Amino acid sequence: MDFLLINVIISAILLWLYHRWNDRKIIQFATKFRSNKLQMILGFGPVVTPATVMKNAQDNCQKLGPNYVRYVGPFPQFVTSDPEIIKYILNSKVASNKGMSYTGFTHVFGKGLVTMPVNEWQPHRRLMDVAFKLPKVIALIPIFQKKMTKLFAEMDKCHVMENSYDILVFCREYTFSISGETILGRDLDRNKSLDLKLLAKQISGVMAYLGDVLFKAAYQFKYLLKLADKTLYKDARQTVDAVRRLVDGAYKYYATGLRNDPEYWASHDIAVVKHISDTIKCNILENDLAISSMMHLFSASFETNSSTLYFTMLMLAMHPEQQDKAYAEICELFPDNDNGEFEMSYEHITQLTYLDMFIKETMRLFPTIPLIGRLVIDGSFTLSNGIVVPEGLELLINIYELQRSKDIWGPQANKFNPDNFLPCNVEERHPYAFIPFAKGKRSCIGMRYAEIALRVAIAKIIKRYKFSTTSKLEDLEVHNNLSLHLAKQPPLTIEKRRNLQSR
Repeated sequence: MDFLLINVIISAILLWLYHRWNDRKIIQFATKFRSNKLQMILGFGPVVTPATVMKNAQDNCQKLGPNYVRYVGPFPQFVTSDPEIIKYILNSKVASNKGMSYTGFTHVFGKGLVTMPVNEWQPHRRLMDVAFKLPKVIALIPIFQKKMTKLFAEMDKCHVMENSYDILVFCREYTFSISGETILGRDLDRNKSLDLKLLAKQISGVMAYLGDVLFKAAYQFKYLLKLADKTLYKDARQTVDAVRRLVDGAYKYYATGLRNDPEYWASHDIAVVKHISDTIKCNILENDLAISSMMHLFSASFETNSSTLYFTMLMLAMHPEQQDKAYAEICELFPDNDNGEFEMSYEHITQLTYLDMFIKETMRLFPTIPLIGRLVIDGSFTLSNGIVVPEGLELLINIYELQRSKDIWGPQANKFNPDNFLPCNVEERHPYAFIPFAKGKRSCIGMRYAEIALRVAIAKIIKRYKFSTTSKLEDLEVHNNLSLHLAKQPPLTIEKRRNLQSR
């Protein structure tokens, strides 16, 4: 028995030494920063979860500064919220691959535009960029406006809400609907077999599933993940499969040239599915990869936009003075008593400067994707401070901490202040201090789409409703399921504007 115990101990020591030898370049790299010394010795760190990953990153940033090396379980990561270093990473050719953190996204949604290696991503991205050019997105504004009718109908029923979860569901239903029409060329509201409201509620389960796959160490073992897919996450997998069928159905419909179903557009030239269909017909993309990329675009579109819509409503409720300023600006541009049903153009959007500042400030404090990862491949590269990053190290960019850094945003960095985006203040900051859509080589393809869709929806919502809450900004606790969400939804009161109720 003693001999067996000694063998176990010796084997463990040898494995540890082997692990340390493999990480020798990373250990040397970590000496350049204020990294956790115990983790560097052990080669092991705390195992984070969706509920703890943001708190862990926040604590490390406070203790170690904007740049440090940490271990998540046995996996090393270089974490940064330094804008100059972030600039170098996001523009580096050898750090353009997504990190290991994205393997969970691939498992849930398949290999596609968000996660594919850079050598495959570059030609794919060039093909897809055409669908998101500014004139194409501007042509979608009538759809964004049309879909507000259903969101208004839901919000009109609300008043005092003990928690605001239903508002998040309404936002998801709205963005799911606009994504269906603009990306898939399908009016999902005409699909009698599809319960959009139920699907919007089920998305919460999918996001929880995604968060667990990303952050729970046990799911690094594929057999455990497959077992969990069939048991714990059976409902979430069914929801993902239902979305995939919607995506696949749109592609097949347009690929066959049919034009007799009112659920689909007679002309789909401005829908993303048009460009996907063309690439498949020309044998540029394989069918499965094209469908997975559409899944990525569709899923990212409705989830990121719905989250920002929801957080913006909360910021309106928590900051009545700023809400009044945004309302006054909208009323000046649209003075009629129109219940928020005015027609917007792109020119109108460009004139709503305070609304733009308000939305950007919301996205500063609550970036939809708070952490993004990159992987160093094909050799090392040198940071702006001259330090060489070893090959194979995952780089984690902490957008959440970057955009709340007191060194960048001042002592009131955690307070809501749209004046942060006055032109004079923007000019003084580092160009990579605010990156809610990332930047550089793999910036978000749908940035213009999201910016315009959000401004249309929020302008109309502010004209129609007044928001209030008893909750404070500092009460909000954030978790991360790849996208940022709240541990608990605060109360929210929604009132139709007094000068509109008589109509």
